[in-house]
Amino acid sequence: MSQIAKQADERPLVLVIAGLDSGGGAGVTADIITVHDHGAWGLPIVTALTCQSLDRVTKIQNTDPEVFAQSLSLACTDWKQKISAVKIGLITSQTILECVLKLLKGPLKGVPVVWDPVLTATAGRLDSADIKANLKQILAVTTIFTPNLPEALELAGWDESELFAKGGIYKLCDYFLALGAKAIMLKGGHNIGTLDAVDFFKSQSHSFALHHERKDGQGAHGGGCALSSALAALIASGFDLHDAAVLAKAYVAQGIFEPEVELGHERPPLAHHGMQYNLKYMPTISEEHFPSASLPFAPCPFNLGLYPVVDSAAWVERLLALGVKTVQLRIKTPVVDDESNEHLVAEIKRACFLGHSYRARVFIDDHYKLAAKYGAYGVHLGQEDLQNADLEFIREQGLRLGVSTHGVYELCKVLTLHPSYIALGHVYPTKTKNMASKPQGAARMGLQARMLKGVVPTVAIGGIKLNHAEELLAQGIDSLAVVTAITQADNPFTETQKWIAICRTGPSELYGAEPKAWHQRQDEQDLTKVCACCGK
Repeated sequence: MSQIAKQADERPLVLVIAGLDSGGGAGVTADIITVHDHGAWGLPIVTALTCQSLDRVTKIQNTDPEVFAQSLSLACTDWKQKISAVKIGLITSQTILECVLKLLKGPLKGVPVVWDPVLTATAGRLDSADIKANLKQILAVTTIFTPNLPEALELAGWDESELFAKGGIYKLCDYFLALGAKAIMLKGGHNIGTLDAVDFFKSQSHSFALHHERKDGQGAHGGGCALSSALAALIASGFDLHDAAVLAKAYVAQGIFEPEVELGHERPPLAHHGMQYNLKYMPTISEEHFPSASLPFAPCPFNLGLYPVVDSAAWVERLLALGVKTVQLRIKTPVVDDESNEHLVAEIKRACFLGHSYRARVFIDDHYKLAAKYGAYGVHLGQEDLQNADLEFIREQGLRLGVSTHGVYELCKVLTLHPSYIALGHVYPTKTKNMASKPQGAARMGLQARMLKGVVPTVAIGGIKLNHAEELLAQGIDSLAVVTAITQADNPFTETQKWIAICRTGPSELYGAEPKAWHQRQDEQDLTKVCACCGK
């Protein structure tokens, strides 16, 4: 097997159906480079030859339908592995459009499809098949539709001047969802006024905007092609659609801000720097109903050390007595901060006292009002909990805030809150809770952790066992959280020492400015009656 075949055999296959840009900056050329940058292997099927430069389009020649059909057939049948995703760009012939639709309804039915309805290039107008007349059929086989604003307006039959009168960008997205689109990412590269550099994502259940600062001038040639190709490659590699959207946006942003060749042109070809997790270019996420924050929460050490998550104050004491300095008490109840739940109150009260007694960091999961009342070091909240929590109260009480994330999209979203640490999950399969997301694995966790190095502490969580610890720390993750690895071990105390030997414990520290309620420690004698060794 040749070296090229070996490389392709190790990468998911992405079928790229698009036009050839003779200027080299867009079309199939940009698509294949982008797909390769994101760890996939592109199979280019050319729909048309376009004579274009950075400034103009002079002529377009459609591919012979028989040549096109045979190219498709070979791509779909002559590889050992199956095609994992399809990216579709410029289609100028109705015959070719019908051939593509037949393929996606037949042999490639169910394969994820990114459809970029190219009607206009940076250099000028491109001839296109009648996308509008076939829009319902196209959307029925498409996973995510990626028009730019002028193309979306044209396909919807909206005038630019009435865009906001009709409800704005998300209402325009709704037009395509109503026709059967599963998701749409409306690209901001051609936006008007203040909307420039903002992309909009909307599905049947979810919507958010991806913001990036503007660059002086007009951006880069081929950005739309690269964004849709990056989406296809990332989806083929198993990324969630939201995470793929964020990473594709960041890839294009870096390509615009760090051009490889200027060519004396205000809109040079998009640069391709490889897939990178670069915080500088990650978009800011804005989403309806998600809280915002301007001031950071109280900081914690970057090295939190071993971070067990336990369900009782007895376990908190056992672990602190063995030298653990960071622990989370997670007691799941249907009602948050219910003072009438005597067991919950007693457990949180006791755990908080133990934290002060051992000069350790005790986080309380969810129940932030009780955590503040009894002087916890911090609280930990999940994505849904954040939407209902009083974040200003948590900050004012001096509590540290840890937040769970399940991918780079959620990570970018919570960065706007300036939390004390970010939990990256879940790394491996876990049975402790039903997870809607897929395990991310050590490599992806490492990319996220290295991106945040020195910015905010990171904690990996989810299915982590002792044999995973050194690999995860080597990836750049600051600390490791464990849920069952210790509490369900045959000998929890020996197991704890093994974990501490690898993860350490982080610094021993006083709480600094004590939470407001800590002076109310009226029951210290009762709280210390449990034995540190056996919990009885």
